[in-house]
Amino acid sequence: MLGKIGNSVKNSLMGVLSGTGQAANLTIDIVRDASMRALQGTRAVGAEAGKLVVDATRGAIEAGRSVGGDLGSLAKTTVIGVIQGAGEIVTTTTVVLRDVVITAIKGTSEAGGEVASASRGAVEGAIRGAASIGVSLETAVSEVSRGAIQAAREVGGDLGSVAKATITGVMTGASEAGQNSIVAAEGAARQMVKSSAEMGGDVANVARNAVEGAIDTAKGVGVDTAQAASAVATAAVQAAYDISDKTGDTVRDAVSGTIRGVKVVVETVREKRAA
Repeated sequence: MLGKIGNSVKNSLMGVLSGTGQAANLTIDIVRDASMRALQGTRAVGAEAGKLVVDATRGAIEAGRSVGGDLGSLAKTTVIGVIQGAGEIVTTTTVVLRDVVITAIKGTSEAGGEVASASRGAVEGAIRGAASIGVSLETAVSEVSRGAIQAAREVGGDLGSVAKATITGVMTGASEAGQNSIVAAEGAARQMVKSSAEMGGDVANVARNAVEGAIDTAKGVGVDTAQAASAVATAAVQAAYDISDKTGDTVRDAVSGTIRGVKVVVETVREKRAA
């Protein structure tokens, strides 16, 4: 259920959409301005402010999905606009990035959108939005990657497909924000391996799909495909060995060798734990 902030954002955006009937007409600036107006005057800070930002995200998603259109693009536009607007008005914790991503993915999924497409759009938007308000790449990637996996789990989405989409989202978002897309992908791989293990998911499948996501995206963001794939594979294996030797061995097997015609080299991670 929408709160006061969410309803304010939704009503503002519905006014824009009423004459066009297309979610594509929602721009980042329009969503940002609607969010700023809704949040203006609030004195909430920290976690309480974060709840208001999530409500604003929900309101924007509801407005956009009411007229249909590309829900992945809607998730991206909404997340960037809300993060930028909120950044001008309230002070929150970085956890809000995770919560906004979860809200956007779940909201578009409820409207019939593909979870993977929504994940890519929301993650890409969050990375760009976070960069514009001064949040470090490392922090943003960790929060949004965790949020994507959590949202997928909650809506019953395939974690592998979401992992692949998330890598594409963080690499594209980082590139568009002038940041290092390979570093972003490494951070996302580490966090997704950790999060999927915590949630009882298939860690090897998540890691393999993360590597495939890097392969699919590298050329488009101007980085070497083999380098990106190997960096993601190594990061995934590192995170897996931090869980257990067995998990590390399983993930290493899943991401080593030739994948989709690309030679993937896993760098030496660390010695196994003593028995």
